[in-house]
Amino acid sequence: MKLHPFAPERQVGTVYQVDGSYVGVAFSDASKLPKSHFGEALGRGEVGEFLVVDVGGLGVFGRVISVETAVGNADILAQGKSDKHVPVQGKLQLLSTLRLSGEGVRGVAKYPRVGDPVYAASAEVIKAILDDSLSDSDEAINLGRLSVDDAVEVSVPMTRLFGRHLAIVGATGSGKSWTLGHLTESVANKHGKMILIDATGEFHTLGDKAAHIAFGNDDGEPKSTTVVGIPHYMMRESDRNAFLNPSSGSQLPKLRDAVRSLRLAEAINVDTSASEAHRRIRRADGQVVKAGGNIANFQGAMAHYASVVNDPNSHFDIALLAMQVVNECIYASGNSGATSPTFGNVNPNELSYVGTLVSRINDLLQTPEVMGVIDPQGSVGNALSRIDEWIEDKGSSVLRISLRNLTFANHLREIVVNIMGQALLARARERRFRDYPLLVAIDEAHQFFDVTVGDEYSSTRLNAFDSIAKEGRKYGLTVCVATQRPGDLPAGVLSQVGMTIVHRLADGRDRQRIEQAAAELDHSATRLLPGLIPGEAILMGVDFPVPMSVKIQRPTRPPESDDPKYQNWRASANNASSVKQP
Repeated sequence: MKLHPFAPERQVGTVYQVDGSYVGVAFSDASKLPKSHFGEALGRGEVGEFLVVDVGGLGVFGRVISVETAVGNADILAQGKSDKHVPVQGKLQLLSTLRLSGEGVRGVAKYPRVGDPVYAASAEVIKAILDDSLSDSDEAINLGRLSVDDAVEVSVPMTRLFGRHLAIVGATGSGKSWTLGHLTESVANKHGKMILIDATGEFHTLGDKAAHIAFGNDDGEPKSTTVVGIPHYMMRESDRNAFLNPSSGSQLPKLRDAVRSLRLAEAINVDTSASEAHRRIRRADGQVVKAGGNIANFQGAMAHYASVVNDPNSHFDIALLAMQVVNECIYASGNSGATSPTFGNVNPNELSYVGTLVSRINDLLQTPEVMGVIDPQGSVGNALSRIDEWIEDKGSSVLRISLRNLTFANHLREIVVNIMGQALLARARERRFRDYPLLVAIDEAHQFFDVTVGDEYSSTRLNAFDSIAKEGRKYGLTVCVATQRPGDLPAGVLSQVGMTIVHRLADGRDRQRIEQAAAELDHSATRLLPGLIPGEAILMGVDFPVPMSVKIQRPTRPPESDDPKYQNWRASANNASSVKQP
């Protein structure tokens, strides 16, 4: 394909300075240009505009990052003498190279010289630079249109968009949720496979575009929503420790022993062929009271039911956990006969050590909004089983997991998300997603990455999704993080992201974190972020030639992310006043 990027009608100026990858342009011809050229709007030296420099027949492509006039000319403008021609100059950031064959090349193949002409980039030139990053194939998702030229659609192949993880960042009200909603709808339309972890419940508007499960209850959820929990026995030990926060010195060993004893009691209870000796270990109320019990009999039972006792997902009765911790507090051993050693009696010192742990367990057992999730009863389903069913259902593209009604108590939200992340990573390591990749999108992602719960004496890291970001890609499991606070995400997570969609960011710390994670967007370009309008974003990535400002396409079913309606205060006051009138 032959391009004609150097049409005389598009010349805006001339190079007057070259400083590395930045070029000074005198916009001597910009004011003479028409407002459009063959139906395309022409920018005339505007910040964010794309220009191309003719370097001996080679096109060097760049973006205008600043525009100014000389100090003396500024005085003319201050006097209001707008009828006079005021020379304008600007700084152009060089981004890539365009060959006349139509091939776009990353980087600057040849640097401009002073006096080289500069032209407004046409839609044809921009498409050539973006090359196959702009695709109209069935494997591409249409994100929207270029901010500088509505004629250019931005459709990115799914391999580039999701293949190396994706981040969507932006301040409140910048359009981040709309972008995530549009991507979710697009995945559903492409018959992909995506799990959306909805922290606030605003994506309930997806309706029949997704299958819905919710923790806690289904208030405010679609009618088809299934209420789920995660049984406590499906937790790893680290997740259980995050709930109960046992001290590592004395409480953690007793907690471990209590869990093993309760697993043993459950195994004996369900074994119809259990021996009488083993049945005597379990009391009628389900406890295992060791004090005074026969050590050999207990050890024999532990060995007999070892496969159950050592299975981290074996069922046990959490309602008995506090009392079983107390039952573990015994002297090392006593002797009621040379051939029949027995456990000793209750040890008051050990009881004092575990007192705070027993109190925390009892508090947990008396918190209905927590127990309803970790000890689900009746029609409440198992979230992990429901996820497995959905994974096997190739006819369902999106699974939305709502945390809207999930309590913040006991770090339940963070722990639940971490458990689901560990389960998905385990399935990925089994290579279940190699042929049919899975995307997991997490809204308000800063709440769930690299979370540490506990205190200075005992703490637990919840880092399942950090691990997914580091190793999930090779197994076909990728993550989309959406957050308004990228500065709160671990630096290692953003460094694993291949594509980033950046909406308006005003906070300097957030902009700095994005700048550190993406080489394509330097400090000069981050100055554009506070000025992006709602729904507009900068798209950049390791497989994307240059950062592009895009107007994201509006989702057909926007999330419920409207601002609070403070105008209702006055309306309510006016209504109250009218009622009081005689």
